[in-house]
Amino acid sequence: MKKAAVFALTACASFPLFANNTASDLPNTDVFLVKLNGNAIVSAENVSNRVGYDNQPNFVDGGLLYTAGFHQGELWQTDVMLYDFKTKQTTNLTKTDVSEYSPTKVPNEDGFSVILEGHDGSQELWQYGFSKPITANLLRKEVGKIGYHAWGQNYDLITFVLGEPHALYFGNTQKQTGKPVATDIGRTLAFNKTRNVYSFSQYKNDQQWITLFDSQNESLKPVLQLPEDVDYYAWHGDDALIYGKGNAIYHWRLDSSDKPSKWLDLSAHCAHKITRLKYQTTTDLLAFVCDRT
Repeated sequence: MKKAAVFALTACASFPLFANNTASDLPNTDVFLVKLNGNAIVSAENVSNRVGYDNQPNFVDGGLLYTAGFHQGELWQTDVMLYDFKTKQTTNLTKTDVSEYSPTKVPNEDGFSVILEGHDGSQELWQYGFSKPITANLLRKEVGKIGYHAWGQNYDLITFVLGEPHALYFGNTQKQTGKPVATDIGRTLAFNKTRNVYSFSQYKNDQQWITLFDSQNESLKPVLQLPEDVDYYAWHGDDALIYGKGNAIYHWRLDSSDKPSKWLDLSAHCAHKITRLKYQTTTDLLAFVCDRT
């Protein structure tokens, strides 16, 4: 059940209320791009480089998608930005009168998916093309509001559905299927293509555990307990996990009996707190968010 719509472009002086927040609620975050050579930092650049909300980085071929918040007076919304590695220029890909966030490349298609928040407060999964005009397609209708998502293979995906408690759903956009597979989940969803396994964090006794979900046999396997106050992690290649704590990034090899070890010291670039992060194996690039709030 695909529904298409063309959203009107906004003028700079008109922004709707996003997520019932005001401009003063916007955290001050920056998106950094780090070039690595194995375990060494070659360079680090603040690619958003402005005061305000820039968050949720996600790699695409030749660039980096991220969410940017804009405000006019007491109202604010989010759009999807694309930072081009070659030109070092940033383009607003959506610039609509609704808010989009959690931009993610759709596998095998020339487009990206977002969580789109409508004026009625709905939060649904939509897809945009990289080319103009700005046309969006509704990919699926979940039971409740969607917060985050991660694509698997053949249009399978997992979604974070808001509720009490929040739930993890597994489904397929082409078959329009979906069912809950876990509850009490955190904010980071991912997919490891080589292992053909999804990952998410789940609360157990007030602690978050990175948990693997095998969609073939619907099994759940907790693998690593995250430190207190750490909500985000990422895959580093196929067999390791990373997360930020303070202004450093820690590394843990899957199935290792060792504790996570300090991998990268980013204090020279982020004096505050590292939150979300992504790693791209083919380019040895790391994207992370520095929260200056």
